[in-house]
Amino acid sequence: MPTWQDPGQKDAARAGVRVRIYPQPWFLDGVRGPVPLTLDVAAGSVAPGPACDRMYAVCALGKTQPYGLLCDRSGRLVPFLPPWRGASLPPPRPDARGHFDWLEPDDPRFLAMHAWACARFALDLWQGWLGHVRWHFSSFSPRLEILCTDGLDNAQAGFGYIELGWNRGWRGHSHPFALNFDVIAHELGHLLLFSLLGIPPAAWQDAAFRAIHEAMADVVALLAAAALEPVVEDVLARTCGNLYLANELGRFAELSPADQLREASNSVSLAQFRDGWTDEHDLALPLVGAFFDILVEIYQIHLVEWGVIPSWVIELADDPERAAAFAHPLDEVFSDAFARSREPFRRALALARTLTGRIVAGTIRGLAGVRLSFASLVQAALQAERRVSNGRFARTLRDSFAWRGIGTIEVGPLLRPQPARSHLGSARTFVPLGMTRR
Repeated sequence: MPTWQDPGQKDAARAGVRVRIYPQPWFLDGVRGPVPLTLDVAAGSVAPGPACDRMYAVCALGKTQPYGLLCDRSGRLVPFLPPWRGASLPPPRPDARGHFDWLEPDDPRFLAMHAWACARFALDLWQGWLGHVRWHFSSFSPRLEILCTDGLDNAQAGFGYIELGWNRGWRGHSHPFALNFDVIAHELGHLLLFSLLGIPPAAWQDAAFRAIHEAMADVVALLAAAALEPVVEDVLARTCGNLYLANELGRFAELSPADQLREASNSVSLAQFRDGWTDEHDLALPLVGAFFDILVEIYQIHLVEWGVIPSWVIELADDPERAAAFAHPLDEVFSDAFARSREPFRRALALARTLTGRIVAGTIRGLAGVRLSFASLVQAALQAERRVSNGRFARTLRDSFAWRGIGTIEVGPLLRPQPARSHLGSARTFVPLGMTRR
């Protein structure tokens, strides 16, 4: 399991590879510099790149076409897939003890180290819940290529790669996706899903498939971010531990700069898509919100059981309008309890993260061989919860899904062609002829 490195600890206490990453986008208010992280990879086992047994990074030069399918001179579509054979920056090398934390953010090679470290952290975390994941492209390539380039304006994952371009002009900033933990973890989430569930035929890539894939990739990134101590400390400090209120009342966006947490804190229901949908990312929001609700309620249940907050706090969860009326008393309850001791809040969130992660992992495993639908996902999630916690949080799951119409409301048709930012049904699901779709 990856761990955070206390700068005051001696090197001998750590056997893994030391790196530095930005838990949140570097240009946001309050984000200082990259923080130290020790990965669960033996120091000395990572080659220049960085390159390990599961993945390697490369900073490509002059790459202006994304991986997938390209037209050759005769107009035929031909595969364009890793490995990158063009020019690239010299790969960063580990120091004499096998670490990469010597790299500074102004070094162009920092991008490759950062992208590799974020992807490896997320993979190790989720394999702790999922078990070992064999890449769906392993018969084509044993390792994932993480390619950083300034020639593309997108981030995508596909058959053997995660490709990280630049986000130009977002909030007045242009920044490389290779420095965005959320984006990297989200793209890794897609690869985990494809590796465990396979790539279905085009006829099965319907609204439910697209929404579930995007939502579960978001949840992968959300729980990976929740495993980063700087993110946890920031969220708890900004909310005084009152995660439920911040989510339900739409205030979480004001309280945390973490993108995935902001996306998760929504009140969107599938009822809003009865008449149709236009964007898979919007259609994913109810499911992302449901899993965030589950995380927060499990967190609060533990706080109540430990006597940190009163039980009536959870009772308000079933009535958001009543919760709004009690906003100030709730703030006082959490503020007073948080001021007494922060440690129970940290422990409760860590426990909720682990339980939710195990439930989500069991849900994904339970969907193998099944045509994805919202109803099948609800069934798989309830079965996973029984295996993880013996029905203790079954009501939490049922209420969260029911409140958003997940598994009960039919989604309407696609109302217009997919926008350019739609990934599914594109290069992401392309498989070379003769290769397995699992």
